[in-house]
Amino acid sequence: MKKRASNDTQITLGDGWRQFAAMARPDLEYLGVIRRGMQIGALAKDEAGAYWQVNGDMRQALNLSRVEAKLRGAIVRRPRVEVVRQPSPDERAAVVVVVKPKRRVLMPH
Repeated sequence: MKKRASNDTQITLGDGWRQFAAMARPDLEYLGVIRRGMQIGALAKDEAGAYWQVNGDMRQALNLSRVEAKLRGAIVRRPRVEVVRQPSPDERAAVVVVVKPKRRVLMPH
């Protein structure tokens, strides 16, 4: 098997792990998503401090020092902000027009 380059591992912290692990488990703390080459899954940490890549019910042990090194430079994905209200088409079409009278200089005769 070909040895994996150390720089092709990416970690994204946040709620993205839900795509790979259907529900949270009491024995794991989910941290985010880990991508290792073509493999991608949820990044989890167990009670003993070991890191795991989780895909459904499958767990794969990860190298502790490599994961901790990647966590120092991990990308933090912010949750998307929901749009509360969009203007209606009528509100968008309503344009406020202000007509200012021109100044006129009246010359005395």
